[in-house]
Amino acid sequence: MVELTILGNYGPYATAQGACSGYIINTDGFQIMLDCGHGVFSKLQKYADYASLGILVITHLHPDHYGDIYCLRQALKYQMREGKRKEPLYVYLPEGPHPLLDEVKNWDDVFTVISLEDAMKTVNDFNLFQLRFFRVQHQLPAYGVQFQRNGQPVLTYTGDTGWFPELAGLCAGSRYLLAEASLREYEVAERGANHMSARQAAQLAQSAGAENLILTHFFPENNLHQQQREAEQNYDGKIYMSGTGKKYILEP
Repeated sequence: MVELTILGNYGPYATAQGACSGYIINTDGFQIMLDCGHGVFSKLQKYADYASLGILVITHLHPDHYGDIYCLRQALKYQMREGKRKEPLYVYLPEGPHPLLDEVKNWDDVFTVISLEDAMKTVNDFNLFQLRFFRVQHQLPAYGVQFQRNGQPVLTYTGDTGWFPELAGLCAGSRYLLAEASLREYEVAERGANHMSARQAAQLAQSAGAENLILTHFFPENNLHQQQREAEQNYDGKIYMSGTGKKYILEP
């Protein structure tokens, strides 16, 4: 079975009870974490076993996607010191000049860092599943992630991105599309280079042939009911509004 759990779904800051970007894919007991933004580590402890994480992917180096990696590092350091975890966690990170990169690379007692630039050059095959990475459009180097089983796309996560012509092809054929919907529609003209609205996310799902759409990365002040209606007007499939603790069976 493959299950997706939402740990956090806000950006650039969270609501009082929420958290920024963070998601867990559990595939037959192996846990893959996508992003680790502000507030995510506390939710991780509630909904998953952080000590048994297998892979962490940080899609880009904005704090609402990596902020709680500091908490995770300290927690894993303790687990390894106590003998409760044996191996460092594989962490996929973008390259580029950023203070976080130097810090994380120096934490080699708990993290083994893999460059997303290198990883995107091939399909990363872990036998039970495959991960494919692709560049998206954002203020700084940013990546989408596609989770596959037997070479078939099950979940594609856009990360933070504006709409661009090649995006539908990169997301094509997924059973589930986890897509950012940061913008209110009137903001697209000014900020659409780096983020999408619910309408754009829905049109992306329609063009990519996704069977299901999960909207995420909401600005905390947005009207989510309005965003859902905008999505429903532009997509024929099933639409889900993400929320902390929500779970989706991606594959029985």
